[in-house]
Amino acid sequence: MEGDVVIEINFNMAEEKAIVKTNAKKEALPEILGAWIESRKEQKDDTSEPDRKGSFVIIIKLNLETDTFTTESDTRNKSLTYGIVLFDVFNKLDEVEILPLIDKNRR
Repeated sequence: MEGDVVIEINFNMAEEKAIVKTNAKKEALPEILGAWIESRKEQKDDTSEPDRKGSFVIIIKLNLETDTFTTESDTRNKSLTYGIVLFDVFNKLDEVEILPLIDKNRR
């Protein structure tokens, strides 16, 4: 699924630091990420073993026509992905480095 809005999160676990690349306006990120978080609240805990590497990439795509999200993540665990987005990005948006995403269709 191709996304109209793409949010790419690069998260360094050791530094607990996230860098966000997106084609969305910075002021729209709280609403978009808030909607993504709401859409994931009812999901069951993921008990699969997460990847133990030191950094992760999470890509959230929003299709504006269908108002649906797709998520790609290399965490191998949906609960870990949710936690990174909620606690390390959404709750810290004023501290997170936000950069423009040049080519939203590269993945």
